[in-house]
Amino acid sequence: MENPLSKLALDYWYKVLMVVGIVVFFFVGAGLLKVFPVVPTATISLGVFFLGLGEWINHPLQTMLRAPDAFFPGSVIKGYPRNASVLGYVFDIFGLGLIGYGCYRLFA
Repeated sequence: MENPLSKLALDYWYKVLMVVGIVVFFFVGAGLLKVFPVVPTATISLGVFFLGLGEWINHPLQTMLRAPDAFFPGSVIKGYPRNASVLGYVFDIFGLGLIGYGCYRLFA
């Protein structure tokens, strides 16, 4: 059986945000980050996760077929340009709200 984490590629910043957010959340839940207050740190880390998830939704794989011309043969161009969606914005706003609320609880 193949390890599902073996194909995990952290090649974009929003994927890194998701991994960092969930790792910090699990560390806080396990009690490994005793220096930081639990509730604000967990709230901020969940906000970072949801912000990364929203941006991942807003950057879908897009493919374009390039017609051949005099200089280049036909080709397929793939990329992840931003193509915003309602669900991506919902996760972005929810994540930013959690980050803001966690920062408020951390400093208040």
